[in-house]
Amino acid sequence: MNILVVDDEPVIVKGIVKRIHNIKNFYAQATGAYSGEGALALIDEFVPDLTITDIQMPQMDGFTLISRIREKSLCKNYIILTAHEDFNYARLAVHYHALEYMVKPVDWDLLEEYIRECAAQPVKKANLDQILREFTMFGEDIPVESLSQPLRKIVSYIQSNYTKEITLTHLSIFSGISENYICNLFKKEFNQTFLDFVCTLRLRKAIELLCGGDGKNMRVISSMLGYRSERQFYRLFKNKLGVTPQQFRETYLM
Repeated sequence: MNILVVDDEPVIVKGIVKRIHNIKNFYAQATGAYSGEGALALIDEFVPDLTITDIQMPQMDGFTLISRIREKSLCKNYIILTAHEDFNYARLAVHYHALEYMVKPVDWDLLEEYIRECAAQPVKKANLDQILREFTMFGEDIPVESLSQPLRKIVSYIQSNYTKEITLTHLSIFSGISENYICNLFKKEFNQTFLDFVCTLRLRKAIELLCGGDGKNMRVISSMLGYRSERQFYRLFKNKLGVTPQQFRETYLM
């Protein structure tokens, strides 16, 4: 579980992060930011399952931060902290679908309880079924014979090399076709961009590996799929399927 802690008081951020890492029989990666802008700079790489944020911060308050994160669809769970009990804050917390609204000083036992409850939220298998079908129908079974000759060659190359970094420049050199023309071919024959094609293929392979039952860890899987880092794999997977790779694995191996 990834937890992002945001507060303009470093001592509070460091204290909460330390307490999270010390929760017994519970594993989480926690990191902190000291402003809304700092949090947004982190969130594309460190995709949180839970964001714990203060309300009153300079430049960007906690509710604005939540709105910005929700626009990116990168986190669904929030715990709001405030130094002052205020009915309007409580009302806004409900409006923003926050899990909890806590008044400082932080009640550590209560915060731990909220974090455990958040981590225990079930991922509904039914909600993933349609997406899973779409991804498992895509990939190696593409009828390449129905494609134009130039694209057939490119698709075969991608299917054989998706575990490596693939760029338009690589494909242009390999095929002798301009990058713009390659983009046009993907748009015309697949109605998607080259990057979307590669991403979908890799995610299909990720689903196969996650459901394989051999327990490969996320670092190994991300490397096998050609991602530069585990975080990049985590972010793209969650963006497309709405759950983390670990949540997906736990759901489909139940």
